[in-house]
Amino acid sequence: MKLPSVIALALMPVLNSAAAELDYYRDVYPFLKANCISCHNKTTTKADLNMETPELMIKGGESGPAIIPGKGAESLIVTASLHTKDMEMPPPNNKSGAVNLIPEQIATLKAWIDQGAKGSVMVERAVVLQAFSASIDPIYSVAMTKDGRYVACGRSNHIYVYDMATRQFVAQISDPAEKNGAAHRALVQSLSFSPDGTRLASGSFREVKIWKMAEVKPVAAAAKAASAPASPELIKKIATTGKVAVLSSAMSADGKQVVTGCDDGSVRVWDAATAKPVIELRGSVAAAKKMAELDWVVAAQTLEQAFQKSEITRIEAQDKALDVLLGKAKEAIVAMNKVLPEKQKAVPPTTEAKTTAQKAVDEVAAKIKAAPGGKPDAALDKEFKAAQEKLITAKMTEVSALAAVSATQSNVKDAEDDLKRITDSKAVNAKAVAAANAAIAASKTLQDKATADLAAAKLALTKTTAKPIAVSFSADALRVASMFDDGSLRVWGAATGAPIEESTGSAAAITSITAAPDGSFVATKSVTQSAGSSQRWSLERKIDQKGLFADRVNAVRFSPDGKTLATGGGELSRSGDIIFFDVATGKATQTWKEKHADTVLCLDYSPDGKRLASGGADKIARVTDIATGKQLNLFEGHTHHVMGVAFRSDGRVLATAGAEGTVVTWNMIIGERKRKIEGWTKEVTSLQFIGATNQIVTSAGDNRIRIVTDDGTEVRAMANLPDYMQAAVSAPNGSAIIGGGEDSILRVWDGAGKELIAFGSK
Repeated sequence: MKLPSVIALALMPVLNSAAAELDYYRDVYPFLKANCISCHNKTTTKADLNMETPELMIKGGESGPAIIPGKGAESLIVTASLHTKDMEMPPPNNKSGAVNLIPEQIATLKAWIDQGAKGSVMVERAVVLQAFSASIDPIYSVAMTKDGRYVACGRSNHIYVYDMATRQFVAQISDPAEKNGAAHRALVQSLSFSPDGTRLASGSFREVKIWKMAEVKPVAAAAKAASAPASPELIKKIATTGKVAVLSSAMSADGKQVVTGCDDGSVRVWDAATAKPVIELRGSVAAAKKMAELDWVVAAQTLEQAFQKSEITRIEAQDKALDVLLGKAKEAIVAMNKVLPEKQKAVPPTTEAKTTAQKAVDEVAAKIKAAPGGKPDAALDKEFKAAQEKLITAKMTEVSALAAVSATQSNVKDAEDDLKRITDSKAVNAKAVAAANAAIAASKTLQDKATADLAAAKLALTKTTAKPIAVSFSADALRVASMFDDGSLRVWGAATGAPIEESTGSAAAITSITAAPDGSFVATKSVTQSAGSSQRWSLERKIDQKGLFADRVNAVRFSPDGKTLATGGGELSRSGDIIFFDVATGKATQTWKEKHADTVLCLDYSPDGKRLASGGADKIARVTDIATGKQLNLFEGHTHHVMGVAFRSDGRVLATAGAEGTVVTWNMIIGERKRKIEGWTKEVTSLQFIGATNQIVTSAGDNRIRIVTDDGTEVRAMANLPDYMQAAVSAPNGSAIIGGGEDSILRVWDGAGKELIAFGSK
C-alpha cells in the first residue's frame, strides 16, 4: 500500500534510524493511552478489542488482530488511524475526548510494528506533586462526628475542623512533614470520623492518614481578667424586661451582649442595647447527651412503626388479592361438585354401549371364522367393518366420558389444593400482621417512654436545682460560663445554647470567673477549678505502602465499632479496590481487588457492621458480606457514576446517588428498587440519611443542598448556592445541615434551611 506523502515523509526519520529500537511504553503507549486505550481497555472493551498491551493487540477483537508483527502497513491499527478501508479511529465526536493520531505518531506506530511489535517493561515513574495555586481550594469532602458537635472539611490539601456548638473554627490538622500546614500533598478526597469522634481518617492520592484528637486542658495561670459586670441600670432594665432576679452578670468584650445568672437557675444572654433576650442557657453535657439519645429513640421508633405499618398495608393488600382467589377456588369447587354427578352418570351408558359394540364385533368375527375356508363374502366383510367402527366410536365415547369425570375430579382437587394453599398463606399473613402489630405496640411503648423521659428531662431544666453565682463570656464571646452554688462550672456555646463543657466540685464561695485565651474558663474560690478544653490533632498513622493504593483514595469509612477502616479507590477505567485496615495497627486485614470494574467512589457500613455498601465509576452499587467477601446485592439503577451510598439507620433501605442526577433507594429486605428519585439537573455528589429518619440530605452540581425522603418527597432545598456543591452532612437530629463545594465556603444551615454561618478558607 502506498502511504500518503505526508505520512511517508513523517516515516523517514524513523526508517532512517533503523538502529534505534523503539520501546513500546516509552514511544508508543503514551499516545495510544490518550487516544485509543480510553475506549479499548479491560473495562470498556469496544469491538472486543483491548489495546493495553502488545499481546492483547495481536490477539485482536471482532475484526481480527489489531497488529501483525513485522507488517505495520497491513495492521488494522495503522489503517484505522489513516482512516482507510472505511475505518476512522478514533471516531469523530467521541465521548472520551480522543483525537486523531498525528503523522509522526502513526509513523512511530508503524515502525514499531515493523520492528516486531515487541513489548517492554513499564517503568514506574514517581509522581511529583506540585504546589497548589491559591485559587485551587475546593471542598471535596465533609465529615461530622456522630454527636453532631464537630465538622471537618478538606480544602485542597488542608483539613479544617469546626465546632458546631460555638460555630467557630477550632483546629487545622497538619502533617509536620508537609508544607504550609497541609495535611496531604494532594487533594483531600475523603474524610470520616470514628464513632467516638476521637479519630479522623483522610484519603488522598495513594495514601490514607489517621489523625488522633487529644483534648488539651486549660491552665489556671492563663486566665485573663474577669468579664466586667453590667451596669446597675442595665441589670435593672433586664430584670424588668425579663421579669427575673439577676444574681450575677458580665459584659462581652465588645459591649454588645450581657450574660446574667438568674435566681430561677438559668443563665441568659441579652442584647445590651435593647435589653431583649437572645438565648437562654440551661442544662449540662450529660443532660444534653441523654436528651440526644432519647431523641434518637423517638425517631428510630417512629421509623420502626412506619415500617411495620407499611408491612401491614402490604399484607392487607396481599390478603385482598388472596380473598379474590379464595372466592374463585370455592366457586370452582361448588361448580365442579355440581356437575360431577351428571358426568359420572354419563359413564355407565357409554360402557354398556362399548360392551354391546364389542359383542357385535365378536359375533361377526365368529361368522367369518365359520365361513367356508375362513374367507368371508363381501357382505360379511362389510358387516365386520361396520361393527368395528361402532366399537371404536363406543370406546372413544366412553373415554371422553371417563375423561370428563377425571377432569372434573382433578379440577375439584386443584381448587381444594388452591383453597388450602391460600388459607395457609392467609394464616401466615395473619401471623405476620400479628407480629407487626406486636412490634408496633412494643415500639410505641419504647417511644412513649422515651417521649415521657424526654419531656421530664426538658422540664427538669426549668427547675431550680442550683443558682448561677458567677458568669463570664469568653474573650471572643462565643462561649459563656457559669459557676453554680453547688460547685459545678458549666460552659455553653453562646450562639446555640449547647452545653459543651462542665466541671464539678464542692460548693464554696466564689470570688471570680475568668476566661483563658484558649476559650476555657477558671473559677477562683477556695481552690481553683477549670472547665473547657481545646483540641490538638496529631498524625497517628500514615498508610502509603508502595503499590497499596493505585490512585486516589476516594472513600474512607470507620466501622460502627471503630476498630476497622474501609478504604475505596482503584485504577481509573480498570479496577475498583476496597481495602480494610485494623485501626489499632494500620495493617491491612482484607483486600478486595477488582470488587468494581472501575474506581470505587463511596462506601458505607450497615448499622450492624456486617455489610459494606460500595459504589463506583462502573455505575454499579454492591452490598458485600464483610466476613466472607461474598456479594449479597448488585444494584444496577444508575446510568453514570455512583457517587454516594448510605444505609438507613435500621439497615432496611440503602440510598445511592448517581452522576446522572438521580437518587435511587433500595429495599434491602427483598433486594429490589424501592424508588427512583429525580429532580436534580446535574450530578448528585453525596448523600446521607439524617439520624434515625427516612430523610436524606444530598449535595449536587446544580448548586443545591436538597433533602428528600426515601420515598421521593422533597422536604427542603437550600437553592441558589454560588457554586458546585460537592458534599453535605447533617446533625443527627437535623438541627444543622452543612455543605461545601468548589467555592471553598463551608455553609451551615439550621433545620428550617436558614443559613447560620459561612466559613471561608481564611
